[in-house]
Amino acid sequence: MISELNAAMSTMQRSHGAQTPLGVEPGMPNRPAASVLDLGSNSVKISHYTVDIHNDFKLYYQRSVRLKLFEGLKDGKMKSEYVDRMIDTLRLFREKIDFEDIKYVVAVATSAVRDAENRAEVVRRIRDEAKLDFKILSDSDEAHYSYAGAIRMLHIPSVLFFDIGGGSLEVVVAKNYRVKSASSFPLGALRLTRKFAKDPAYDEVDFASMARYVERTLPNFGDIGAKPGDISPAGGAPDDPTDGGGAGAAGGYDSRAFAVVGVGGSLRTLAKYAQDVKKYPFSKTHNYQLAASDLEEIWEKIRDMPPEKIAHIPSINSSRADTIRAALLVVLMFLKRTGSSHLTVSAHGLREGALALSMQHPDAFASQRIDARHIRETVLGAVSRSATQVSSKVDKLVDMLLSANLLRAADRPVIRYALEQTDRLRSFRDVSNILYMIMDDDTYLGHSDQLFAALAVMHTRKRRKADAGLISYESVSGPYDKKWVRRISAIIMTYVILNKADARMTPAPGTGGSIMLAVEPAPGKFFPKMMFEEACGHLANSFGVPFEYKIRRGAGA
Repeated sequence: MISELNAAMSTMQRSHGAQTPLGVEPGMPNRPAASVLDLGSNSVKISHYTVDIHNDFKLYYQRSVRLKLFEGLKDGKMKSEYVDRMIDTLRLFREKIDFEDIKYVVAVATSAVRDAENRAEVVRRIRDEAKLDFKILSDSDEAHYSYAGAIRMLHIPSVLFFDIGGGSLEVVVAKNYRVKSASSFPLGALRLTRKFAKDPAYDEVDFASMARYVERTLPNFGDIGAKPGDISPAGGAPDDPTDGGGAGAAGGYDSRAFAVVGVGGSLRTLAKYAQDVKKYPFSKTHNYQLAASDLEEIWEKIRDMPPEKIAHIPSINSSRADTIRAALLVVLMFLKRTGSSHLTVSAHGLREGALALSMQHPDAFASQRIDARHIRETVLGAVSRSATQVSSKVDKLVDMLLSANLLRAADRPVIRYALEQTDRLRSFRDVSNILYMIMDDDTYLGHSDQLFAALAVMHTRKRRKADAGLISYESVSGPYDKKWVRRISAIIMTYVILNKADARMTPAPGTGGSIMLAVEPAPGKFFPKMMFEEACGHLANSFGVPFEYKIRRGAGA
């Protein structure tokens, strides 16, 4: 029934004028935007994204309105008062879209609408009254889209992935970016809270019975493609995606092991709570390593709290106060079932997956024919197009320094990211803002690596501030010290000169253990010899080996 309804909607969308991917739409302005609406069991969310010419996108606006649609299901049908409230909210969201003049809109509905017997009438009313065309995702679609949205920004090849929502828990097992299984289970936080609550206010919940139910319902991971011995207890470092997606390029990650990755508003709330308790210096949940021990401490604190009291915890807003305990219980039991002590939190999920798939595979998305091939292509195609092009100026130098054990394999993706950010952040009155701008960016790098890149970029402008930042953020900086920051900083300085002069550089072994840099500027381009000599001095001081250079014949001066 759902597939038939979506097919009819796709036909209707084509009759209204099908949208094309933003990067190729005729007459699209330089900074086009897209809007994604997610109609879930607990809330409806709207997200606006800026989109570049490569169809890479960044969130710039988001709003969520709690509707508790799952509670509106009675005798299998969505009650009219819930539909009315939903349409009022969607009319407001439609107005926001029109006010922003956003032409590219993706709208998806999940568990609550999917479970409603009168879903066709609900979708028709939304279309007629709010002027929005929703696709109802199957449970398999929901799992696939959410996985694609998360992993395209994390680049972890083998995962036990879950998305905990209000009505359901989606689980995906993927090996080397190939989805082996995608399943959905009736373990959403709102669904469970309603099922085991002893009163309408959810003050008292039978968590013992809930735990037994979750235990029975959670999958046996061996049955869905993951052997327990293959699970990585502490997650794992992601690939360097710019090295072709081969496992192990960054940090020696073993692609035979599965990392646990989770998404969902409740999970991000729990991560924020854990960060607040630890006084974590950054307000950033994407790619945060959340420990099971931290979640167990939270469980002990809030298990017996009524929702009214939970709502006063700063990192848990009132909209999640009544369901956060059920979500926490599911996450804890998921980790116990997998035998993992940590999980990686992604701030990207269903909405980002739906947007990426709609742009990269518009025909398959419109006709609801997204398959495992589309998912894998979208995940692997999310590598920043500029990263490889930018780093090509200094890649050969990095290769030589790696072969001489003067850099680590894990440094390569950090260098590429730092160079990309150097191009993005060209002018700042206060160099300290560089750190906040970079750390605000969601990337496949872990927080420690991202901080390292930010400090290296800062170091090129204000050495003392970068050194001070390393001390201030010692809890996040991990294995990095001043020596490594200065090495990456020296490479950035060299890159900036080469890039500005449009010059090619070929490194080679020099005399007496030195490194010779042969530089060929573009014809007619001015090349700053004194500045480059100074950059070579920074390289020599940072790496402890002499650096020499020569300008090839034909270079301008």
